[in-house]
Order: sequence, then structure tokens, then C-alpha cells
Amino acid sequence: MQLTLIHGVHRSGTSLLTQGLRALGAEAGEFADTYDRDNPQGYAELPAVRHFNDRLFAHLGASWDNWGFRAGLVDWDATDLAPWRKEAAALLQAAFVGPGPFVLKDPRCATLTPFWDRVVPEAGFALRRILILRDPAEVAESQRQRVLRRPSEFPVIAEAEPMAALWAVTMHEFLQAVSDDQTLVVGHARLLAAPGETLAIAATFAGLVPDPAEVARFAAAGVKPELYRSRPVASHAGGREGVWMQAARALFADLTRAGTPRALPMAEARSIAGAQTRLAALMPGLSAVQSTIARMQAVEAERRARYDGLNLLIWSLAPFAAHASADALDSAIDRGLAQAESFDLARGNFAFAHTLGRLFLFARRRADGLAWLERIRPQFGHLEPFAQLEQQLSELPGDQA
Repeated sequence: MQLTLIHGVHRSGTSLLTQGLRALGAEAGEFADTYDRDNPQGYAELPAVRHFNDRLFAHLGASWDNWGFRAGLVDWDATDLAPWRKEAAALLQAAFVGPGPFVLKDPRCATLTPFWDRVVPEAGFALRRILILRDPAEVAESQRQRVLRRPSEFPVIAEAEPMAALWAVTMHEFLQAVSDDQTLVVGHARLLAAPGETLAIAATFAGLVPDPAEVARFAAAGVKPELYRSRPVASHAGGREGVWMQAARALFADLTRAGTPRALPMAEARSIAGAQTRLAALMPGLSAVQSTIARMQAVEAERRARYDGLNLLIWSLAPFAAHASADALDSAIDRGLAQAESFDLARGNFAFAHTLGRLFLFARRRADGLAWLERIRPQFGHLEPFAQLEQQLSELPGDQA
């Protein structure tokens, strides 16, 4: 049974390529896909694998967006990782039943290539890899637009330089980890320019016998130029590329110089990785980056947990607030205000802000409630519930506290 891993950095077109292979008959497991503004056509990811990878990253003191993590520095044959390999193998065996051929897509797998290169054969599958390459400047621009849509997420890779670093480190570690000659390189630009030809080559490599009519159908309906929204704009980077973007684009140029799609033998992969002098000069400091990002994320997770707990408390109290004692209301308000001091409401939750305003209303603390609304006006003043609450507080006869 053949299992082809679709590798690539996030925002590189892995979803599109996987959808094309599925349309031609590849099996990707059973799952309900997710559709949103970032991927209107779906992610084509097996949730069980995605969740497993996130847990494995956490075990290793990293995360998928921690661009300081270097897979090549991990002892993947260590005893403490044996249960992880066993669990991953069982996961694959449960997800992919039958003759195949199978495809698995999760960009996290590219970062964890040394792990999955061990697990796939251990699970009884013949391993192949398709690496999709997109210009790192386009990847960074795609991520920048994603951050604009979801500003409370992705703080570690919100700018072009860290996203370029994630691209460069992921690709370098992938090239160093490839353990055989079973890798096909596909260019994102080529997939968009010649979707039928590119998809047919990828499908054949993945063990399919592509039907020309189905290839043409997906090329016409599944590859949508209007979704190619992320051409890089120099002004977003101040008109000048940083050192990580320079290193990433040099690596990209070396990987795509011979054209795509094409086979990538292990020896060539190692040779390209070893030729990256710009990148080699940047790599020694990555361990400090990894630990710093991990600590920052741990602090944020702890703060988020406190916030979520308080939010739940306030939501639970809100239906009964009209009948609560003055002391109970004041206590809830004090806790809410204390939490607000350590949480950026501009990146927060209107439910929290509005419920706290309602507590002021039930406590009949007119001045304090209006002051609270004034504080959150820049973020939420345009919302109708805000205006209604402001009117209700204004109509109170005066503070009772």
C-alpha cells in the first residue's frame, strides 16, 4: 500500500494539490472538512493527524509556528519517542484501510519529516513524498492577509521575516531529513499555470492512473485564479527584504532552478541544503528562538485560560445577575476589571466586555458602567448591543454604590 505525504509550508498550496489528487481517486481518510475565508475550498486535512502533530510539538517544546524548532536536532530514535511512533503508526493504520493509494496532508508533517519518515514504513506503507514549493515572499504575503482576517491569532508569524524564517527552516530540515529518492517537487506557480499537466504528473507519482477527463475537469473547476490573492507587495516589508527572506528566496531559487514538477533525489536534496551559506549563518541562534517563543506561548496560554475561566463565570452569573446580591455583583465586576487590566480588549471577546457592562447595569453603577463602555468604545462601539447597553445605563437614575 502506498501512502504519499503532501509536504509544504503553510500557505503553499498543499490543500489545493491534495484536493486535486482526491478528485482523481486518491484516498485521504474519512473526515469532515473545514471551510473558511483562509481556505474557501477546504483544508483536506485529517484532523486526527493534525491534533497528533500538535501534541507531539508540545511534547518537544515547540509548536507548528515556532520557527526556532529544528527537527534535525531531535533524537527521533530515543526511547521516550517510541510510544509516539507506535501511536502514530496505529493512527495511520486506522485511517487508511484498503488498497489505496493514499495521500496525507498536514503542513506540520513537513516540519516533522524525520518522524513521519520513520512511522510510515513502520505502519506498513510504502512512503512517497510530494513537496509543493511556493515563493516564500508569496507565502509571507498570504500569511499577512490571514493575520488581517484573524488578528488575535498567529502572533509569532504575523510579519514577513518570521514567516520567511519558518519557510527556510522547514525546507532546510526537510531536505536534510529525506531518507530516499521518493520525492517529487511541484511548483505552486506551475500548478496554477498548467494545472492539468502538473496534476497528472503528481497523480501518477502518487500511484494513481489519472483519467484525462477528470484531470481536465478539476483543472477547469478546482483551480481558481481568483483565489490567488497573495502576490507580495514590497511596501509591506518596507521595500527591502530582511535576512531571513533573502535566505528563504535563495533556497527557493536553488530548489526550483531545474524546473518543476521533477524528482528530487536524496543526494540532491542534501547538496542543496548544504549550499545555503546565508541560511547557515542564521541557524545557530535558533535554539534560543525556540525556547523564547515556547515560553511566550505558554504565558499566553495561561493568560487565555484565566480569561476563559472568568468569561465562563460571568456568563454563568449573567442570567441571575438581576437577582444577585450587591456584594456578588461587585465581586464579579472587580474580578472582571482586574482581568481586563491584563487582557487586550481590542483582541478580546465582545461577550466578555458586554457581559461586564451588563453587570454594571444590574448593580446600578451608572457612572462606572458608562466609563467602562467608553473604554471599549474603540473596539465595540459600532455594535448595536453596545448602543442599547449605553442607553440603558444612561437611563439609570444614578449610582447606588
